[in-house]
Amino acid sequence: MKVGRVAQHWARNCLAVGLSQGFIEPLEATALHLVQETVENFIEAYTAGGFSLQHQDAFNAAVNARFEGIRDYIVCHYKVNSRNDTAYWRDNAANTALSDSLKQVLQVWHDGQDLVPELQRQGIERYYAAASWHCLLGGYGQYPPPQRLIPPSAKAARYDMARIRDFVQRCALNFPPHDQALREIRVA
Repeated sequence: MKVGRVAQHWARNCLAVGLSQGFIEPLEATALHLVQETVENFIEAYTAGGFSLQHQDAFNAAVNARFEGIRDYIVCHYKVNSRNDTAYWRDNAANTALSDSLKQVLQVWHDGQDLVPELQRQGIERYYAAASWHCLLGGYGQYPPPQRLIPPSAKAARYDMARIRDFVQRCALNFPPHDQALREIRVA
């Protein structure tokens, strides 16, 4: 199966949407997202400039960037997988044909640096936020060597704990207290 995208999603009076514009992987949510974004961006670009080449070029560049950002996140799943039961998974883990963008994200992660500035520098945090990359890489057991980890400052650690505590307390407002919930379970 050949995956990829067209270079120009909008050329003259033709707009490629869905499978006519590209294919990354058989995940329907990703395909639907790309269709929705393409249509919304087209309406915005066309409304702003009609059929002008300037607006077509800007539109095509934006859609291509979105495809590439999504592609890197999907490819990363295959690259960092830990399966070795078939040649398919071993080959994907051994794949060295990665985009420069993905190579840089992985380098930053394995160096124990903060992903947020790198994702922002590349402009790909709008496709998958740092939390998604953290879950992906951590979920696959990809961690920097301990000697490369940089502990947070005491201030940052307190700030994060305060945010977490606040979040948990707000979530708890949606549920009865623990002892009350246990009593209700025993009665039922």
